[in-house]
Amino acid sequence: MTKLNSINFPKSQNLKFYQTLNTRIENYFRERNLSRYASIGLIVKSFVLMAAYLGPLAILAIMQPSLPVSLLLWVIMGAGMAGVGMCIMHDANHGAWSKNQRVNDFVGYSLLLLGGSVETWKMQHNFLHHTFTNVTHFDDDISSKPGLRLSPHTPLKKAHKSQFFHAIFIYSLMTLYWVTAKDFLQIARYSKTGVSKLSPSQTRLLFFKTLLIKVFYFSIFIGIPLMAGLPPLQVFAGFVLMHLVGGVILSVTFQLAHSVEETDYPLPDGAGVLEHDWAVHQLHTTVNFSPKNRFLTWYMGGLNFQVEHHLFPKISHVHYPKIARIVRDTASEFNIPYLEHRSFVHALRSHFSHLKTLGHVPAIDDIMG
Repeated sequence: MTKLNSINFPKSQNLKFYQTLNTRIENYFRERNLSRYASIGLIVKSFVLMAAYLGPLAILAIMQPSLPVSLLLWVIMGAGMAGVGMCIMHDANHGAWSKNQRVNDFVGYSLLLLGGSVETWKMQHNFLHHTFTNVTHFDDDISSKPGLRLSPHTPLKKAHKSQFFHAIFIYSLMTLYWVTAKDFLQIARYSKTGVSKLSPSQTRLLFFKTLLIKVFYFSIFIGIPLMAGLPPLQVFAGFVLMHLVGGVILSVTFQLAHSVEETDYPLPDGAGVLEHDWAVHQLHTTVNFSPKNRFLTWYMGGLNFQVEHHLFPKISHVHYPKIARIVRDTASEFNIPYLEHRSFVHALRSHFSHLKTLGHVPAIDDIMG
């Protein structure tokens, strides 16, 4: 396996594409005198989503409703939690919320309300995923999970044969895993593999800070309802239900952008060089879906426009629908693929077809060997 610090993108290939595209995007904002950052609409949406996430918690604590109403409120919280992650935290931790980094940092710490560590999230998402998209062993988003195979370059196991059926169950556990164990495991692994540049003392401090984040998170979302007098079993059932809902929404949203039949899974050659330069690589490994669905675009924080997001992560998602035509036309001009599913259903079908294929086909390396 190529080491992280020795993997590279070719320097001379198709650089004119991204230079041309970047110039056109810059011109789009300059000619219209538009900010690349959050709009008033996004600020309003953020309050709505925060209310959907935290409002039901207040109702639970104050009104102590019946079990059916209580569970419905937890479901709403799950949808709100996913919305906060996709629309608020995500933009801010990419530096796309404001040109003022202090504002980005402040808004980005909304991740604490989701039970996660900003530092480890940025290592996995901003660095590994956005740099090495769909590169097996480097992009954690396509790494094998128990019972789930997302890359054609990883070993095929017996449990993968039914993954097209049980994947949703695994997806539903994603945020529960995140708020309990994932951050701690990533701190240890990233320190060992060199992804983290922190010193041993800084790593220990991050571990302690992450522990405090978990205590803070569980004190709010389990401690407050318990202190309000809600039955413990009802609280724990609701908490798990919230995460099952949020886990499915978040997992499916991200899977439809990269783990589908149309995307590539490139590997570096013997010299550690990938086939395409970084920008073209993103277009080969990323897919848009439902570009005309205004509700999904609103709720998913533009993550159905993942092509635009991967090429311009520091532009707020509110601009993706408008700049998509520029990206599509420029890609066509340079004869570079622009991958897109016209609807959510088509994207979902492609994802599960991809899972079914990966549940039966041996690793490419094994076939070639």
